[in-house]
Amino acid sequence: MEKQTAIASSCFFLLYIATFTVAEVLEAHHHHHRHNRHGSMKLFVFGDSYVDTGNTGKFVSASWKEPYGINFPGKPAGRFLDGFVLTDYIASFLGIRSPVPYALRKFVKKSKLESGMNFAFGGTGVFDTLVSGPNLTTQVGFFEQLLQQKVYAKNDVVKSSIALVSVAGNDYAAHFGRPGNDTKDLAMFTKSIIKQLTVDLKRIHDLGVQKIAVTTIEPLGCLPSITSFLSYQNCNEFANMASMFHNQILLQKLEELNKETKNSTFVDLDLYNAFISAVKPPKHHQGYSTFQINTLKPCCVGVSNEYSCGSVDQTGAKKYIVCDNLDVSFFWDTVHPSQNGWHEVYAAIKPSLRQLYS
Repeated sequence: MEKQTAIASSCFFLLYIATFTVAEVLEAHHHHHRHNRHGSMKLFVFGDSYVDTGNTGKFVSASWKEPYGINFPGKPAGRFLDGFVLTDYIASFLGIRSPVPYALRKFVKKSKLESGMNFAFGGTGVFDTLVSGPNLTTQVGFFEQLLQQKVYAKNDVVKSSIALVSVAGNDYAAHFGRPGNDTKDLAMFTKSIIKQLTVDLKRIHDLGVQKIAVTTIEPLGCLPSITSFLSYQNCNEFANMASMFHNQILLQKLEELNKETKNSTFVDLDLYNAFISAVKPPKHHQGYSTFQINTLKPCCVGVSNEYSCGSVDQTGAKKYIVCDNLDVSFFWDTVHPSQNGWHEVYAAIKPSLRQLYS
């Protein structure tokens, strides 16, 4: 069981690359424009592929290959699924356009930056992972540099900013992917993650952000990269226990931070239970049999174990298949929810989002 968990965890991360296609990402953000009904509200996003909207580069990352982006914007544009990610739903809740990716900040008009900025990079973590992307501390450093450069006025940040922090799944993938690490070290490793995450959250607050939404981590044992070893029939309970332990310590720290700030600054978004509720069998949808809808099975998969979603062979022939019931599938690929999946998660965490206005 432990060996299976370690092997499957290596599927979590995606390679980071240094180049990207500016026009394609900007087109996606243009189509997702929404009127800012809350005036000068800004959203600053930190984390990994669950919230990345185009920072991770093009030539290796699956997020830039077909069939990614088939629902939105209709072609690959840097999101790690078929359509909208969590960032997009939260921006919509706030009544603003999805923040421009940090990697594109120099390629857009200044007016495009009014809704904030997305510093999240796919494959990254609180610490350095198995990819070369910027970890959370570095991402917060990018934010601080922009404040120093007066891209955002400190007073505006204090008055009307919300931060979204969604990170740590890749830290566990990296932990199990490195030789010599095992489950005996897991509790200590989790505590080190939360300790550094706490430092970074305090830093974001010290930079002026008054409300910070922090996601718990998903049930790692329910990700298809792990449930594939169980024929997509069950979640791996050991991996889920690791997630629960992480979240327990995280929630304790957020409570302590709120006592320090005396202003309910930190709001937890419970991804764990949102995922569990969404994948819990049986799922009944009109027009589909229960057998057809296995919520633990991803919609987009490789035709064999050597391929994955988005794979092609040397001739360019597709080596993946996309399910016929994407509109009711929870998972898009072996790690990421689909647009429908994120919509279900968003519906579950929406009451918590309202606390951002309290």
